Order: sequence, then structure tokens, then C-alpha cells
Amino acid sequence: MRKKYKLTGFARLLIFLVFFTPLAYIGASYYNGEDGIAKIKALLNTSENTSIEAQIEAKNREIEQLTQKIEGLKREVKRLEASK
Repeated sequence: MRKKYKLTGFARLLIFLVFFTPLAYIGASYYNGEDGIAKIKALLNTSENTSIEAQIEAKNREIEQLTQKIEGLKREVKRLEASK
């Protein structure tokens, strides 16, 4: 017969803390009138979202500049066609 695995007291404490700590944080946040889950999501996604949002903003600016350049070139083409 196989021996049962026994957990030490420290291992039990770590397993308990892994599950209890987030629940305690969420409970305390709701008690204080905040959204604990949203705060955790924001904390976990902050660095990822800011870099992505910055890239999107830069691409949008580039698109706007290129659109303005295209419009200017279209006006230039119309002007040159009218002068022929």
C-alpha cells in the first residue's frame, strides 16, 4: 500500500494564504466601497494596456498625418490638372 502524502504546517499555511489573501483583499475593498476585482484587473493589466494604448495612439496620429498628406496631394493633382 502506498504512503499518504503528508503536508507540513508551513505548506498548509501557504496554501491557505494563496486562497485567503485575494478573498480578504476583495472583501476589504467592497467594505470600503470600492470594486476590488476591478482594482486587481487594473493592477494586472496596467503595464500591458498602457503600452498598447500608447502604440494605438501613435498609429492613430500617423494615420491622421498621412490622411492630411493624401488630401493635400489630391488638391495638388486637381490644381495641376486644372492648369493644363
